[in-house]
Amino acid sequence: MSESNSAEGSDRSEEQVSGAKVIAQALKTQDVEYMFGVVGIPVTEIALAAQELGIKYIGMRNEQAACYAASAVGYLTGRPGVCLVVSGPGLIHALGGMANANMNCWPLIVIGGSSERNQEAMGAFQEFPQFQRFSPLSSWWEAGAMQADMELRN
Repeated sequence: MSESNSAEGSDRSEEQVSGAKVIAQALKTQDVEYMFGVVGIPVTEIALAAQELGIKYIGMRNEQAACYAASAVGYLTGRPGVCLVVSGPGLIHALGGMANANMNCWPLIVIGGSSERNQEAMGAFQEFPQFQRFSPLSSWWEAGAMQADMELRN
């Protein structure tokens, strides 16, 4: 590599991409058109990033209705409906829609917030062992990394 090429490469600034944008881009890549939910601090950025990419975010009055609406999209289109909820009580309220989609084999993606990992088992705000409780209703579930760990560098 010539000196000019290496200098040119080092001049490029590293762009950081938020975890919310990574999630939104992954949903867009899968042709997700609609996202239903109730936003709150842990998931607001995901709704905003999805809208920037053209995914229609439909705000609902409660998580149960949001999850039923997302599961209906899965039923009607054969593509995953997406439900966005906050942690703890928000995810608990989505339970009915999750069970409905699971029992009927309708594709559904539920994205829920959580408390910070470094605060687990310390009584953090809206802390709830959601992954352990909801795994029987899901084909797959995963705890994402903390937002700081999800930043990508180009």
